[in-house]
Amino acid sequence: MTPLGNSASQPTTRNVPTPDEAVPNSGIFARDATLIRPKTNSRRLPMSASRIQQLADEARLLLKRNPLMASTVSLQRVATRNLLKRRFQYGRTLAAASKLAGCSAGVEALSGYFPDLADGGYTRLPELPPAVAGPVGADPYRSSALAAWMGALARSLEWQAARPDVQVVGRYLQPDLIASDLELERQPACRLSCGIGLVRIESPARSRLMQALLRQCMPDYPRPGYPIPDDAELDRIADHLEKAFALIADLDEYGHQRLIAGLHTLYVGVRREPQCSFSSSNELPGSALIVLSRERLRAGDHAATAAQLLHEAGNILLGFYTTSTAASLPGEFQYVSPYKKDLQTLESILHTAYTIPWECALRMACLSTETDPERRAWKTAFIIAYAARQVPLIDIARKGIERLGGDVLLDLPDIAAIPSWSSRILFLVSQLLAEEPIAHRQAHLAERQRVLDRQAWDIGQMLLRGKEPIDPRMGRREIDGSGDNVSLWYDGKFHLIAKTPDHAMGEDYGHYAATIRGVAPSEMEAI
Repeated sequence: MTPLGNSASQPTTRNVPTPDEAVPNSGIFARDATLIRPKTNSRRLPMSASRIQQLADEARLLLKRNPLMASTVSLQRVATRNLLKRRFQYGRTLAAASKLAGCSAGVEALSGYFPDLADGGYTRLPELPPAVAGPVGADPYRSSALAAWMGALARSLEWQAARPDVQVVGRYLQPDLIASDLELERQPACRLSCGIGLVRIESPARSRLMQALLRQCMPDYPRPGYPIPDDAELDRIADHLEKAFALIADLDEYGHQRLIAGLHTLYVGVRREPQCSFSSSNELPGSALIVLSRERLRAGDHAATAAQLLHEAGNILLGFYTTSTAASLPGEFQYVSPYKKDLQTLESILHTAYTIPWECALRMACLSTETDPERRAWKTAFIIAYAARQVPLIDIARKGIERLGGDVLLDLPDIAAIPSWSSRILFLVSQLLAEEPIAHRQAHLAERQRVLDRQAWDIGQMLLRGKEPIDPRMGRREIDGSGDNVSLWYDGKFHLIAKTPDHAMGEDYGHYAATIRGVAPSEMEAI
């Protein structure tokens, strides 16, 4: 059985639309901010309370089968491998910097944060004893602040591989500034009851190094004129997050455990607009960025916040897995994401195929707690519309995993289960769709077809520019003699696609210009 329709195919780092950005308009993603809520009295009665509870219970069962949480032993092994890998990387960086005249004092001060590397330990890497990863808050190798400074130091040495400039390298060996950034992390503005610290996002934004990393995660925040939460508003944010964490603990016990085990710091802010933003990065280990709208805080939509927190937990957990391995996932940009609509790596596809179904499952588990029929109808519409883009994506993820070499899958055996687990969640969403009134169901199915048509169009644009995206739903294709049109079979449907100039592609195609001009992979990664 195929989720969300009758397709012949069986389904499987972060600018994915959030619930506030991708607004369902009777099941279809609207392009503006107008929200048309589905009417609950159209042709059929709303779902019964017992049916809602049944679907919520099934969602909770799927949450317990999360493939990256199969074994605590496996997770401990991954954490230890990450520690050892970072220890080696940091040690090599410190050893290289120590050879420059005038840098020894700064190197000694920075190495002091890492017990094994202190007192010249970075010069004896092969002799260092084995180590076992401890709690996230006590592990210096999972400090965002230290990672930012160590990463900048490593890059300063790489940029000048032939002849490092002491003055340039010395900019990243400033004990006072490092200590100041680290203090924000270790002495947060307040702590949640689970131990995670809350830091106003504006505080690290004043740090030159931290600011650059924060802007990579969240380019639109902070900006001049944005509100800065005072103590009272910070208390409201903390209370909101406490309730969201409690909801996660009730509905997804293992997800709650991984969230706490993976995070020591949340950088938080507020905005006047209705959008909320959640983001994380491997460059900022142990932390995530959260900007909540004042509307979300007033409405007390803890379910939406809980789902988005688990989305970031998924990004952090999967990133933790992939960075721990000896064999890296292939880095070629060969897959078109129906969420980002440009070329992506397999890792990016896996992040989207893993985190969004997880988020949708939690949202479904929360439906039984929503007593307002209109709000429940809106949330149901959002889940179905948000999941629609998973239909082609899960197959793409499955195909990408099939193409991996044996060494990668030996290192990352659990990722092979992501497509099947995500597909089961998508099938549950299709059951939710089956309960919708006929008018809503037709609108959702039309949206699903629009997603598939748009995916075909995106692939066609790539083919016309000499790219070869991988998508198992793609069939025969032929580019005409002019090179401006392609005939393409996609998901059993014929498409005739004309090449569109990059200046007319619109906001959905922000990354296309770089792809069209054929920039190098290293430059693509920086975009």
